[in-house]
Amino acid sequence: MVNQKIHILGEEDLVVMLGLLGIEGTIINSGDDFMIEFKELIKRPSIGMIIIAIPLPDDIINFIINFKLNNRIPFIFILPDIFHPHIEEEGQVINKILESIGDVVIS
Repeated sequence: MVNQKIHILGEEDLVVMLGLLGIEGTIINSGDDFMIEFKELIKRPSIGMIIIAIPLPDDIINFIINFKLNNRIPFIFILPDIFHPHIEEEGQVINKILESIGDVVIS
């Protein structure tokens, strides 16, 4: 069995901070950079978890949700921006899941 690692994709502050704890990471500056790096990471069997710590547009969030629905490994965790003044409104993934559940229950 392969020893699996955690990898963070995000803004410099969090990548550096988690790097000090021994977690590998990649600093992401744009959505295009994110998609390139994400697609490379999911191909690596040594990656067991990807932490996403960067605001992403809806199309990329939808891609991640579809990936999570169809793949158990690696585990994907989207770290909310805890310093955002309206954090309760920023749960994009949870909101999309709740919308999907509502669509299934109603139909």
